[in-house]
Amino acid sequence: MTECKRVILAVDDSPVILKSISSALSDAYKVFVLPKPMELERVLQKIIPDLFLVDFHMPERNGLQLIPVIRSYERHRETPVLFLSSAESFESICSAVELGACDFLIKPFEPDGLRERVKALIGN
Repeated sequence: MTECKRVILAVDDSPVILKSISSALSDAYKVFVLPKPMELERVLQKIIPDLFLVDFHMPERNGLQLIPVIRSYERHRETPVLFLSSAESFESICSAVELGACDFLIKPFEPDGLRERVKALIGN
């Protein structure tokens, strides 16, 4: 019997953060990493994530700009989006939530904290 893991798409321009996310979550989830936010639409043609982990500050397209792209897909209108950012201002958090983010995790994060947030949003 093959175990069907939940799918996570992590979008962050930092290879170090993407590696940390993958290391923290890959034993329980199928983790895809996307270092170039401009390629989101192409990737969403190939995979259907159960959760998006999105960096707030990225070149070309920031996390706030990605939420409308994600929500433009009918199947992702309700898919949880967890923001990751070193920007811990109240305004940043409010903006992310207003656009549809479900939660916000400040970088640098502890792997256990990330696992707990992900589990709370989509289970195992």
